[in-house]
Formats: sequence, C-alpha cells, structure tokens
Amino acid sequence: MNRYQGDTIEDGMFSRIGTCHMHVDAGGFAAAVDIAKILDAKHPAPCKAVPVVDLVSGPQRKQSPDAYAEHHPAHDKDPQADSFASIYLGDVARLSLAPTILNEVYAAYPNAIVELEQVSFAITWDGQPKTVENEYDSVKLVVPGARQIVTQVSYEYHHGFNLDRSAPQPDLDQLVEHLAGRDVEFGSIYVFDRGDQLAYRTNCFTAGGVADKLIKERQICAETVAELTGNETRVKTVLEKVLGIWQPAR
Repeated sequence: MNRYQGDTIEDGMFSRIGTCHMHVDAGGFAAAVDIAKILDAKHPAPCKAVPVVDLVSGPQRKQSPDAYAEHHPAHDKDPQADSFASIYLGDVARLSLAPTILNEVYAAYPNAIVELEQVSFAITWDGQPKTVENEYDSVKLVVPGARQIVTQVSYEYHHGFNLDRSAPQPDLDQLVEHLAGRDVEFGSIYVFDRGDQLAYRTNCFTAGGVADKLIKERQICAETVAELTGNETRVKTVLEKVLGIWQPAR
C-alpha cells in the first residue's frame, strides 16, 4: 500500500496561501491512485494519493452527518475507503483546468465526489499566520454524469502534525477525548501513511471568520500531542474556502 506522488509534487504545496486544489474521493485507495495517475499523465497539475491507515470520528461529524455526507461517499470501518486523490491547481489561472479534470474523473469513476477549494488562511509550522489577498467566488460548472450541489459548508479547516514512525504515537481515542474536552472542533482525525512518517490531520467545517479561533486551537493541539506523546510537535493549520462540490448524477 504505497502512496502515489507525481514527480512535480513539492512538500507543503497544498497549503500555499491563495492556491486552489481538488480532492477526488472514489471510495478507496486503489481508485485514488488510479485517478491521480490518469490526471498526472494528462495535465500540468501535480497529483498525489496517500493511503488513510487510521480514522476516528469527532463531535462535529456526529452532530452534522448530512454535511459530511456531502464530502465523502462513506465513512467506513476500513480507513482505506476514505483515501482520496489530490490535484494541485495553483493560482486562479489554473482553474481553467477544472472542467476538463471533472469530465475525466466522472468518465472513469461515475461514483466520485469532487471538492474544489482555495487556501484562504494558514498558520505555518513556525506559527506565522497568513491570509489570502483575493478570495475567489464559488465556481459553477456543468459536468456530464455529475451534479453540483448547493453545499451547507462554506469553509473547511485542518490542524496537522507529522510524527516519525519510530516516535511515540498518540492514542487516537485519547486524542479525540482530549481535543474535544478542550473545545477543539473537528469531525474526524485522519492518519495518513507517508512512508517514514505518519501524518495526522483533523477536519472541521465552518462558516468562516475563525482566524483567532484557529490560532487558539492550533496551540491546544500542540499542547495535547505533547502531553500524549511526551514530545513537542509542530502543528500546521489550513483554512480552505469550498468553491464547489460535485456528486454523482442521480
């Protein structure tokens, strides 16, 4: 179960402020790799697929199951079922690739769910906040075999940290309990297999206007991981504006 990463992928590119990317969820890691390879071969858009090896639900998913159903076809006991392909578009000029990519995805995987997002706020590994200068409007695209939905979600954000495989890892149930108990909002915690590292990522939906909240939550995440592992860990935070979501046509 090796991750796929195109030759032009650079570390951290999906969290670059102001840039756009797409996520394609077709129900499993094998499909994610296939989609990434298809698109990587055809377009100047770096693609990757990283296997999800563990996954736990948080309070927001339990409170808002319909919102999460918009983004993911399933939340299964098998974590690999929630693996997805990611396509980096970059700045606004590269949004012109989105229609072609959507057409190719739905021609190959009619069951896919596709998200288009822009990074509108980020806190770097070193704790520096960055805000986008120009936030894009939602994108309206008609795609054969798909329907664009009116989403309940305006923004999605992630707190993330990476741990060497040889380092102590937090117990996920304890991590959920500690973060929820300290008022950190999240719907899931994903653990991705990056080879020599495990990458932990929370996700949470919000209406926006949460910069101060994210700064506070990021600090709580860092403190909590240190408490559970005995090691200080850097945390990065990314807030993404949802520009569009497509689901299979009914």
